Amino acid sequence: MKHEAPRGVSISLVNLFFTILTAIVFCFILIISNNVKKRFDAVNEALDKFIICQQSSAKIREAADYLTDQARLFVVTHKHEYADAYIKELQETKRQEQAMEALESVCSKSDLALQRLKIALEQAQGLMDMEKYAMRLAFEVIGNVKMPEQIADIPIADKDRGDSKAKLQETAVNNLFGDGYLIYKMRINVNCQLTVAAIEQQIKKDLNVNAEELGHNISRLRVLFLVLLIVNIFIFVAFGYLVIVPLGRFKASIQQDKKLNVIGSLEFKSLAESYNEIYEIKAQNERSLLKKAEYDGLTGILNRRAFDQICKSSTEKRQKIALLLVDMDNFKGINDNFGHLGGDNALKALAKALKETFRESDYVARVGGDEFAAILPDCEPVAKDAIKRKIASINEKLSLLDEKPVSVSVGVAFSSCGFTKELYDKADKALYAVKEKGKRGCEVCEF
Repeated sequence: MKHEAPRGVSISLVNLFFTILTAIVFCFILIISNNVKKRFDAVNEALDKFIICQQSSAKIREAADYLTDQARLFVVTHKHEYADAYIKELQETKRQEQAMEALESVCSKSDLALQRLKIALEQAQGLMDMEKYAMRLAFEVIGNVKMPEQIADIPIADKDRGDSKAKLQETAVNNLFGDGYLIYKMRINVNCQLTVAAIEQQIKKDLNVNAEELGHNISRLRVLFLVLLIVNIFIFVAFGYLVIVPLGRFKASIQQDKKLNVIGSLEFKSLAESYNEIYEIKAQNERSLLKKAEYDGLTGILNRRAFDQICKSSTEKRQKIALLLVDMDNFKGINDNFGHLGGDNALKALAKALKETFRESDYVARVGGDEFAAILPDCEPVAKDAIKRKIASINEKLSLLDEKPVSVSVGVAFSSCGFTKELYDKADKALYAVKEKGKRGCEVCEF
């Protein structure tokens, strides 16, 4: 018989789907994580640039103010240490040059703001020339003092040559404290500050852009991790529905010697159907073996040996069964009145009535001379009334026999774990109760 192929969800396809989906999610996570790292590095770089820019800006202003202060102090006080400090700043400390190098390390050479800053610092060289010239005049006022080389190399203007020391001192002070110097210095300082501020603004903009993109990427990562969590939940649910639950039910069915429910994934459904086919073949073989077992030669029903095998099988399977002990009433009288042939016919008639009355799945056997028994599989105490009606029907059939009407007495007991000695004793006790009441009837042992 050709069976229709089972339909359902293949666990292999489900596994492949979730594997590919998980791999795709992980790829996106890796890509975005790499982008997050790049943005994070860019943010750190922008922060470093911003810090360097602020530090460099402050260093340029400090150096310019320091030079101005040293030059003014020397011109006013004529103390040589101020001139030395001025020269040391230019030749050794070089804070302005260091600040420019730091800015060039974080800004590209094509950066317009950096180019403007260089121009502004070149313009600031004019202020330094004014400061050096004022200090040169102050050295002339002091007289007979060795001048630093950078100061000595500055020539005195023709307009100041030949002036008195008082006039030279006045000119030196005016050069550093006059409105022209102050306006020039303020203009250059403002230009430097605006240029540095422009660099800082550009760095802030880059920082904000990278920080914003970093935030977006982190949000995307959160979404992907949520998707990954949902995928794992679906994997858990699918695995439970398609694998765990079917395995549990299969185990229970096998322990109870039942067919498997065709549930779960496509593979498990195919497995269940294959098992059920084997189970059905096995059941058919068991039934065939039972049918081929030793039958009673007279009645054609199972004999005592076959009945014992059925009882043992029910015990091993722990089946719910009903045991019927059937005894023909007054069998000795039948033999005496009608001879052995009449007794044999009565036994045949009873066997036929039992077989016709009970189900095909029930086992009816002749276990003694006029003693019969029946095993009713999957039968529970709720069926006692139906059994009584069947026994009454059998007695009715037997009473209609023309030559030798007979009757039976039946004792019934139920078991939830197959055949046991206790079950037999209960059925025998019920049979004895029928005999005590006058035979021809059925009693059920309910204790």
